[in-house]
Amino acid sequence: MMLAESIASRNIDSDIRRLVDQPYVEGKGLSYACPSVPSTIFQEDPIEPKTGIKFPAFLEDDSSPSAAVLVGIGFKGMRVMRIKNLNLYAFGLYMQPTSIREKLGPKYGSFPTDKLMENPDFYSDLLRENLDMRVRLVVNYNGLSVGAVRDVFEKSLGLRLQKINPNTDFHCLKTFGSHFTEDIAIPSGTKIDFCQTSDGKLITEIDGKQIGAVQSKDLCKAFFDMYIGDSPVSLEAKKVVAQNVAGLIGRR
Repeated sequence: MMLAESIASRNIDSDIRRLVDQPYVEGKGLSYACPSVPSTIFQEDPIEPKTGIKFPAFLEDDSSPSAAVLVGIGFKGMRVMRIKNLNLYAFGLYMQPTSIREKLGPKYGSFPTDKLMENPDFYSDLLRENLDMRVRLVVNYNGLSVGAVRDVFEKSLGLRLQKINPNTDFHCLKTFGSHFTEDIAIPSGTKIDFCQTSDGKLITEIDGKQIGAVQSKDLCKAFFDMYIGDSPVSLEAKKVVAQNVAGLIGRR
């Protein structure tokens, strides 16, 4: 193994903890959304192009009114010591069309899609309305540890909680972090789901098994703020989500 690769290997976990939560910067970031997106919703299971990871267009039977549909995909990447690019994970954001139409339709049903994509109130309402939402992360890098994932989320969520509500009970963040115990392995292909319920509960699942839940509307809002709020993981994915949600609002 070359010296540079050896050094990178030894420091990779600490680099991930330090860099993975840096926000996307136009033209400079390593997070991208899938460029080939149908006009308003995915008709087939799309593949995130940078990682080759496929996401189901529906998480349940698509004939069910409670089916969660895929509204956007992207990936999180980072550069290590200027010598190597790592695609850490791909992600997909899921929402329930019925919930979206009921809570956002009256206000935004008549808005053109391009106007919604640039409307900050629209994104704020997506976060504020306690919609049933789910982010699925699929690990793409075998060197990603559960401790690094926990530390990154705790740091980013702490900052966003402070912004959303400085008076919130930050114990919710400690409880959330406690779910990621060191005995959990997350090799490439592991699915990590974060689900927000309409009553403000954030549920964490790994490969379909629930590992914890936290009752906190502020924590839910802070978590999904990472994907559709300010300084998101992927700016392109955020815009794709707005485009597809606008399409769902308009469908009757």
